[in-house]
Amino acid sequence: MGLFNSKSDNDAFSPQDLKELFQRLEHLERKCRRLDARLRDLEEEFVTRRNKAASAQMDDATATPPVDQPVDQPADSRDDQPIDPHVTVSFGMMEDDEPVGINCDPAPFGEPVVGGTVVNVRTSSVYYLPAPTPDGLFLQASEREQIGKSVYQLTTSDGLNGTFILLDTPDAIATAMISVSTFVKPACKVSGNTYMQPRHIITEEEGTATREGGAWRVVRKAVVRFE
Repeated sequence: MGLFNSKSDNDAFSPQDLKELFQRLEHLERKCRRLDARLRDLEEEFVTRRNKAASAQMDDATATPPVDQPVDQPADSRDDQPIDPHVTVSFGMMEDDEPVGINCDPAPFGEPVVGGTVVNVRTSSVYYLPAPTPDGLFLQASEREQIGKSVYQLTTSDGLNGTFILLDTPDAIATAMISVSTFVKPACKVSGNTYMQPRHIITEEEGTATREGGAWRVVRKAVVRFE
């Protein structure tokens, strides 16, 4: 075959040479497409195995709940004194000689009292999440950001419903860009060029999620923009 042999400037490729060249190009294109498909399969297999491992760890952690240990109560020198469950503290007398008082029933545990009114105070909890499953389920949550793993941040005030964003950190961006279709699109709607490495990922609209057993289910996708 003289396809790649040296030719003088006046020589031209024969039709047979061109045919063989096109056949080689087609073969290389098919090979590239197979490699791309294999790479996508490996990415999905990696995410699936990691999510299964995280689910198994979560099941092990919740399988044996801790047993509440009795707490020794400190001794009280007033234990030997009778206590009237209906106590009224008198502060003065009204015109009809009826006492003015307040009910001293204790407020529920953990709820502060301000000016005689029970104030319900809720504190928010923040969790860091890895990539979700293809159907939008976060199988693992951590109270601390894990480098190379944490991609999302979820905030909840009741432990049942929460809102989440895609982290705008160099590490989270690098992890998310490994595969946008695997790490981002199951939980986010994306605007902007997804084929270039962004400097920032801006969450324009937070997503919502609800607790589902030991995991978090995406209810509404977040809206993010690549910049």
